[in-house]
Amino acid sequence: MSKKRKATQNNKSFKTIIILLACTMLVGLFYTYKITSRSKKEIITLREDKENMLKDLEKSQLFLNQIMTSNKMLSSKLVAEQDKIKQLILDLNSKNITEKNIADYKKTANNVDARIKSLLNEIDRYKKKIDSTNIVLAKTNIDLTKTSASLIKEKNKNDTLTVSNVKLANKISDASKLYFFDLKTNFFKLKSSGKLIETDNANKINLIKFSFMIAENNLAKPTTKDFYIQIIDSKNNVLGSKNLEKFGNETLNYSTLLKVKYQNKNTKVEGEIPVTNLQGGILFINVFDKSKLILNSAVTLS
Repeated sequence: MSKKRKATQNNKSFKTIIILLACTMLVGLFYTYKITSRSKKEIITLREDKENMLKDLEKSQLFLNQIMTSNKMLSSKLVAEQDKIKQLILDLNSKNITEKNIADYKKTANNVDARIKSLLNEIDRYKKKIDSTNIVLAKTNIDLTKTSASLIKEKNKNDTLTVSNVKLANKISDASKLYFFDLKTNFFKLKSSGKLIETDNANKINLIKFSFMIAENNLAKPTTKDFYIQIIDSKNNVLGSKNLEKFGNETLNYSTLLKVKYQNKNTKVEGEIPVTNLQGGILFINVFDKSKLILNSAVTLS
């Protein structure tokens, strides 16, 4: 009787343990189900948030592209915001989304939207300034058109005066040029006594004298002139000191140089050149004002 009672008590204890284990399993399964269900809902919510954010970011990106094509003045600032949007899209597509980072992304996206709105307000201010400026310019253009007509008339008058002034200046310039004339050449035998005997016999000539005139001109400026005298014999030899002078790319071989002060009056220029072993034939006498030939003559010696 005691064994049966003991067995009955053991059975009751075993059943109690089984019931407790069953309850524990049911509670665990219920809790696991709740957690799993909650996790699924959170995942679905995060995915929906991610998709919504991507759509919003893509819309913002498209909107920025449209604005940038028509607003060059703020393009650098808009590009910076566009780069941030691109980076957000890249991060959302490449990283695992959690409640924390989705909140960070939303905050960053909201900041970008706020800056874009600020830039749009700035664009609106620019447009208003441009519109007001265009109104002022339109009024100014009307005034300028009237002024332009008056200026054209004045310009035509000035052009006429300018042409007249140019013609007058050219006349004055031509009139102020110096006139050279009366080139003369004489040949002498200079004796030891100092006596000069004029001759055209080449063998006897040892001194050549020359002279020419500068005409009076009150329009010309007083100046000091350099005259280069060139005497060439029949064999194309330059008589005298045979010096060389360069004028740019040109070179002048000359017999002697004369410096003359001109004071607007008739001025006689005189000079002489000692020579030896002169031979008969034609002599060419050239006078240069720097590199410009102003007078020339030829003489035949016996």
